[in-house]
Amino acid sequence: MAEVVASSLLRLVFDKLGNKILKEFGMSRGVDKELKKLESTLSTIHDVLEDAEARQVKEKALRGWLRKLKDVAYDVDDVLDEVAAKAMKRRSENKSHITEKVRQLSSIPDSFVFPSKIAHKIKKIRERLEEIAGERTKFHLQERVAENIRAETTVREETGSLIDESEVYGRQEDKEKIIDFLINMSDERDLGVTAIVGLGGLGKTTVAQLVYNDPRVCEHFGKMIWVYVSDDFDIKRLTRSIIETMSGSECSLTGMDLMQHKLKELIGDKRFLLVLDDVWNENYEKWDRLRTVLIGSARGSKVIVTTRSARVASIMGTVAPHFLSDLSEEDCWLLFEKRAFGLGGCEKTPYLVAIGKEIVKKCGGVPLAAKALGSLMRFRRGESQWLAIKESEIWNLPDDENEILPALMLSYNHLPSHLKQCFAYCSIFPKGEEIRSEQLVQLWIAEGFVQSSNGGTYLEDVGLLYVDELLSRSLFQRGQEDLDGVVRQVKMHDLVHDLARSIAGDECSIADAGDETVTSQNCRYASLICRGPITTILEPLKDAQRLRTLYFIASRGRTEEEDKGDDVLQAIFSKMKLLRALHLSKCPMKALPVSVAKLKHLRYLSLSYTDIETLPPCIGALQNLQIFDLSCCRQLRAMPETIGDLQNLLCLNLSDCKNIFSLPNSIGYARNLQNLDLSFSQIQTLPESLSFLSNLQSLSLRYCYFLNRLPENMKNVRSLKHLDIYQCCELACMPPGMGQLTHLRTLPMFVLGGKNSCRLSELGRLNLLGELDIRGLENVGEATEARKANLKEKQGLQSLKLSWDLNAYVQPGQPWEEIENEGTSMKELVAQDWDADADLVEEVLGNLQPHKNLKVLKITEYAGKTLPWWLKESSLPYLAELSLTSCVRCVHLSGLEQLHTLRVLKLIKLPAVKCLPAVGQLPYLEVLVMEVLAVRCLGSEFYGGEGAFPALEEFKLSCMLDLEDWPTVGGGEFLPHLSKLCIVECPKLRALPSAFPSVRELNMNIDDELLLSSFESGAFPNLKILNIGNCDFDNDNDDNEDDDHDNGDNIYPSFIPKVLAVRMSSLEHWFVRAKPKPIASGSSTMVHLQCVSMNVVFAGETLIMPLL
Repeated sequence: MAEVVASSLLRLVFDKLGNKILKEFGMSRGVDKELKKLESTLSTIHDVLEDAEARQVKEKALRGWLRKLKDVAYDVDDVLDEVAAKAMKRRSENKSHITEKVRQLSSIPDSFVFPSKIAHKIKKIRERLEEIAGERTKFHLQERVAENIRAETTVREETGSLIDESEVYGRQEDKEKIIDFLINMSDERDLGVTAIVGLGGLGKTTVAQLVYNDPRVCEHFGKMIWVYVSDDFDIKRLTRSIIETMSGSECSLTGMDLMQHKLKELIGDKRFLLVLDDVWNENYEKWDRLRTVLIGSARGSKVIVTTRSARVASIMGTVAPHFLSDLSEEDCWLLFEKRAFGLGGCEKTPYLVAIGKEIVKKCGGVPLAAKALGSLMRFRRGESQWLAIKESEIWNLPDDENEILPALMLSYNHLPSHLKQCFAYCSIFPKGEEIRSEQLVQLWIAEGFVQSSNGGTYLEDVGLLYVDELLSRSLFQRGQEDLDGVVRQVKMHDLVHDLARSIAGDECSIADAGDETVTSQNCRYASLICRGPITTILEPLKDAQRLRTLYFIASRGRTEEEDKGDDVLQAIFSKMKLLRALHLSKCPMKALPVSVAKLKHLRYLSLSYTDIETLPPCIGALQNLQIFDLSCCRQLRAMPETIGDLQNLLCLNLSDCKNIFSLPNSIGYARNLQNLDLSFSQIQTLPESLSFLSNLQSLSLRYCYFLNRLPENMKNVRSLKHLDIYQCCELACMPPGMGQLTHLRTLPMFVLGGKNSCRLSELGRLNLLGELDIRGLENVGEATEARKANLKEKQGLQSLKLSWDLNAYVQPGQPWEEIENEGTSMKELVAQDWDADADLVEEVLGNLQPHKNLKVLKITEYAGKTLPWWLKESSLPYLAELSLTSCVRCVHLSGLEQLHTLRVLKLIKLPAVKCLPAVGQLPYLEVLVMEVLAVRCLGSEFYGGEGAFPALEEFKLSCMLDLEDWPTVGGGEFLPHLSKLCIVECPKLRALPSAFPSVRELNMNIDDELLLSSFESGAFPNLKILNIGNCDFDNDNDDNEDDDHDNGDNIYPSFIPKVLAVRMSSLEHWFVRAKPKPIASGSSTMVHLQCVSMNVVFAGETLIMPLL
């Protein structure tokens, strides 16, 4: 990075000098004396670095000194890497599992020559370092405390409460939301606090000023107080400021106790509003001391906090913070226009306006940037001057004319040094790009930016904390999130990206392969955008021999010239031997050149989405490699045996490698491996040596459909936290001893097998989180096994699926699936002589009571007759989704009506159920699915009284073969929020309720006349989308082409004109599954109908044929 993060680099070097392996190797090879001298020289500089970094902003000579220091520090890091690699190689050879082939390929000097050469190199570097260290005296550098330095470098002009509202655009909605909290929101607390959070320059203070000066607010509060806080959250100073504002006179009190009593006296029983502007304090104790003085005032007193930190908002707020969004481009233009073309400004010509609107796009919705750029252009009269600003980057503007980056720099100055390095590194990504959090952390690790304070914390976990920290400080924005709200991708605001580029200087570069040389000799980190032939990438990199990161950005397209990709890589590997991170995703290549072995410093290698077919054995020579990403390499056929020689490998990603069927046994020798991803691969078995990986933390086998077993000694992988075997359908059982994996937190599936497999009781020792699907419960021979699983204590489980296999209970040779396919009626299935001990099955389920925190419960192929006793609200107060599927002997569903928190209820293939509980009284139920039930009527017992289904949005009735009546319930609005209705295969249904006022989408396969009568009666006044029919095209023949029906399965086009004649003016889309046949022309009252189309299956594909 730039000189401001030299201390981070030196800290990294110090850590390496203390490495145990390095010291042992140094002593045995005679280079330990030079290493000790080097460490001593570095320590003399380290103590004054904080002072140097603070002062270099204003002192150019000091900036040059730091530059020279960083260059030497990089050289020290490189030589220590070389020594460490040699040490690791010697250790590997001593353990004698490295292959002879790799030894032959190795180009490391002979053991007798190496020590003297490396000692000479270290000495040369140390002498350069001593020379630089000697220059520090002329700068009079001192040891300083980081907090004091930060306070000096984060000075911002003090704010006040006054504002000129004519200068504000686009913040009315934000203002009203804050005022609503202040005036209308009741709060039982003595003091309500809301925070306005956002990027520097986004307008947090402006919104607070708008609110503060609003007449409604002034009238509501008896006292109004504005305090500018900034970096110094000194309780004494803040208390004095509040006293002086409330009293209107200077406070002469000096003791804290006297001031606190004075403030209590002034507050009295008055309702007040306090604005704390620009808060950076993240110490809860400090805030609590101030809050203690403020509480006890009149109910309704409020505090507004403005801050850039979401963590500050979390510490101080009593309600969710208000995150400011970017201004619209139109509002930014208004701000820019007023400054640039206002009185005394430029003449407002159409050409300058056009250029100005392009300049405004640089603002990224930040009002400070719009005003600053408007002011900058105010006195630039010529079109050429405007064009120059339009073509320039914000970070390249002259310092004396750039008000934008200094405002953002405050956020940067508050970062600890290790985060400064990580932040500036992100400038290698193009503007607007969403960056995968996991990949970003891996790149940071490869560069040594992520350091664990203790050996027990995994580096990837530490790195993700870094990401969270940058998010909370508004330097990152949230990108893609998973269903649990975990941020999987982050992005940088354009202006924050400009800040990072400004900080990184010429050490970071985004190069375009079509340009000439754009990377200087000082460039250490670069991304390369390749839009044309692969051969074009060499030119911009010809001077970048000191690169540590090369991030290749390309599309998957290929040209004939791109077949030279292997030659290009050969050139890169030969020139850039200092690379730590090499990202070649989507690079056109079929093989990895053997010259890759020259990259002795390489820690991160991504070949994802390439056509690589094999890996050279010399891959094992990359002793420093930590992250190896081969995801989506679908032509890759096997991993080399030398993969086990990668002693520092932390992460191996083989996800979606469709031609990988097995792993070599040598994988067990990669003892430091923490993360192995084989998801979506064709892997069938895992080598037993996998159980040697004592540091393995995460093993992903998600969607490995062909995996049939796990290693027998899986219990030895004691560090394992995540074992993802979701949808590993061929997995017959879990290996014994799984209960010994006490660190395990993620286990989405647990398969019970025969006698020699893992028992259900072994779940008892596991503290699992998230989801759990227990399969094979028919193999549980004793109900006590279920109780020992101890599900009741697993408070982290959110979703639980309990599955039996009905094949275990039917007569021999008569599988459950075959019974269904033979068309056996539901009544016959229920009457069959199932070979199941109902009492045992019911007792097992009764003993599998989950923790009360459970939100999703699914029970499948349960052979009991009654539901478990614990399926009630008192036991599951947060249950949101319940699914009962293929519980063929279950007769009673009583108790479901008590689950008042349910939002989704699915009752599928319950042929013995004839009576439904009053689920209509579930207040939050949004989705209801009922399939294959023996229910005859959806009547009063189903609704449970008036006001039924107040929240229901989706309702599906399918294969309800006995359903005859569905009356409209009296009293209250009928299904007031139902928007989607599906009725399929209900042949006996005689009538539908009289009105569905809110249904917008209808999917039906029922009697034509019943459907028509509903349309004619106006039952669907707001219908927008209509899907009709479930056609069997195989029965199509000429003999019945004039029939309107075919066993109730087909709805012929002759039915379409009848529907067209019905008055349904709201309908917009109509989809028909029917036999292709011309439609008779005729008038239609469907005035908003946009399309009628027919799905036709032809040659195995579904075609959409427009009918109107």
